[in-house]
Amino acid sequence: MVMGTAGSKLEKVLGDQFPEGERYFGLENFGNTCYCNSVLQALYFCIPFREQLLDYYANNKNLGDAEENLLMCLADLFSQISSQKKKTGVIAPKRFVYRVKKQNEIFRGYMHQDAHEFLNFLLNELVDILEKESNALKSTPEALSPSEKISNGPSHPVMNGVRKEPIVTWVHKNFQGILTNETRCLCCETVTARDEMFFDLSLDIEQNSSITSCLKNFCSTETLNAEDKFFCDKCCSLQEAQKRMKIKKPPHILVIHLKRFKYIEQLGRYKKLSYRVVFPMELKLSTVEDADSEYILFAVVVHVGSGPNHGHYVSLVKSHNHWLMFDDDNIEMIDESTVQTFFGSSREYPGNTDHGYILFYESLGGKS
Repeated sequence: MVMGTAGSKLEKVLGDQFPEGERYFGLENFGNTCYCNSVLQALYFCIPFREQLLDYYANNKNLGDAEENLLMCLADLFSQISSQKKKTGVIAPKRFVYRVKKQNEIFRGYMHQDAHEFLNFLLNELVDILEKESNALKSTPEALSPSEKISNGPSHPVMNGVRKEPIVTWVHKNFQGILTNETRCLCCETVTARDEMFFDLSLDIEQNSSITSCLKNFCSTETLNAEDKFFCDKCCSLQEAQKRMKIKKPPHILVIHLKRFKYIEQLGRYKKLSYRVVFPMELKLSTVEDADSEYILFAVVVHVGSGPNHGHYVSLVKSHNHWLMFDDDNIEMIDESTVQTFFGSSREYPGNTDHGYILFYESLGGKS
């Protein structure tokens, strides 16, 4: 445990405005773990997630047979940060990083890793652990049938029979939304709808665009023809069809991943797209019911560097109306206007290589 000079500097800058009970701690980098540190800071300042994780920790830390797993390691780390006597400093997330590497060989070694891939892995891993624990609690001598186990899920059936709705954990309640994938046969006009769960939306990006236009493209209608024809069950044959994605149920925490790494056929490798994509502080998301859900930006994971295989990640976080930049063990306050410098560049060869990569928005409405 080390106290960074950046920490004491931050205390001086905030002075009397230092939020009561809040802690700002940098995370030590173990060679190449900035991808992990940047995501952890964004999740720590996702307040509903943090509170539920700390509740989970309080209820489970004293269980004698509590298994050493990724969820307990993360909960322990968040608990360490939130219970520090000092307001600022640096913590080494050694146990958590060790567990990540032990569990997933992708994150071993010293190669540059992808922050979005890590976020996906982490949320899915937490859900797996919570689902197993929930099933273990419910496995009574007269073991419940799978259909009975669904009783604590949402009251409306989803997935149209593709797969049974799993247990709804607090991770789902924060991050899960539902997309409806609609396909309309152009011969018989029959619409086939399939629901899909998501923890984040991965959006294709274009030069000089905005999150709103990227979301419109994501939900736009696409025609399936030639080799892409759709097999219509009603016509019993391949037919031309129109396909579109709709957001049926927006999540409480909306995570947007900008697809900045594109595979270029001629080069035989991935290239980073430094396109300027404007992400607003407040975002309206249109849903199936044409009701707009309003969101506010609270964190941005930024990729620094010109290519996908090298570079660095930092996090911009909004906490108690102040914006902070977490760069591994270093923390500094930034103006809200500085966030705009991470939109990307309109030029082909940008001088600035710090670009917004993963955006975290929280719904202004009540928790769903």
